[in-house]
Amino acid sequence: MRIRLDNILLCVLWLLAVTLGTCFWFNTVFGFDIFSASHWQYVASLQAAQTPIKPGFYVSMAVAIFITIFGLYLVVRPRKRRIRLPIVRVSKQNSDSTSATNNNTQNVPVTPAPIANNDASTLDIMGAEVQPAPQTPTQPTPPPTARPPRLVLPTLNGNFMSAHQTTTPARNIAQQQSESDATTLREIFSGAGYTVKPNTRVNGIQTALIAIGTNETMWLGCVGVKTTDVRAIIEKFQQVFADTLDETYISVNGFAVAAPDAATSEFQDILMFNKIDEVREYMRANPNPPTPADDDGMFDAYSQYIDAVITHIGKI
Repeated sequence: MRIRLDNILLCVLWLLAVTLGTCFWFNTVFGFDIFSASHWQYVASLQAAQTPIKPGFYVSMAVAIFITIFGLYLVVRPRKRRIRLPIVRVSKQNSDSTSATNNNTQNVPVTPAPIANNDASTLDIMGAEVQPAPQTPTQPTPPPTARPPRLVLPTLNGNFMSAHQTTTPARNIAQQQSESDATTLREIFSGAGYTVKPNTRVNGIQTALIAIGTNETMWLGCVGVKTTDVRAIIEKFQQVFADTLDETYISVNGFAVAAPDAATSEFQDILMFNKIDEVREYMRANPNPPTPADDDGMFDAYSQYIDAVITHIGKI
């Protein structure tokens, strides 16, 4: 249970209200001033002399004490937060059509692309076709069988195959580099005590890291993405939080590694790093605080809520 200033002020206010109410009740019904020492001495002398006192006096005193303790309990008791998980409704017709499309896609045969033959054997055949057939002057020979002319395509279909073969390896290298950066970031935040969550694509942009920590904190990072796009992703998460949470505020910390607009960025709340090693040094200096002993399972509920939000945003 955390000690909060607003709880202390509410307790003081409740004690004052109960005290004033009790004073008014005893003055009106019994003519007894609870702030007067002489009145308490008089009650003590009656009890010592075994003089009967109205039972309502003791009942009123007990009720006042009970109301005071019960009100203080209601103020300081631990409250469990209500987290409403978003519900994604998927119709049966859409799911059937999606499964049918996937099955048709799996059954379509893949035709390999033709491979141009530029080896030395083709050049030899061309040379053989150009040479004329030998002729004898004494006996005419039938003309050699003419082969159809060889179709020479201009530079392999306008360099289409060449461009495709050049772009595909570059794309694979970029994808492998992105996956390597995401793996490194996951290891950095796991070592700093944070709980790493699965990445998702938001607004058409793939995130490199999503992690959560204690005190309802969340980290979101991208590699090679503009800070404006990172801010748009954070706002998308905050909108879902505002629509599904009543009283809980989740703090989202965003960062970008090698952002193209780092020199002209206007967002002061988004951390910018030139390389991943700088992220490692920053997280060593800012590890995740340990979970408090009175957590009562709130962090597990928070973790499950973030999983549901990531799944929901990934389907939007």
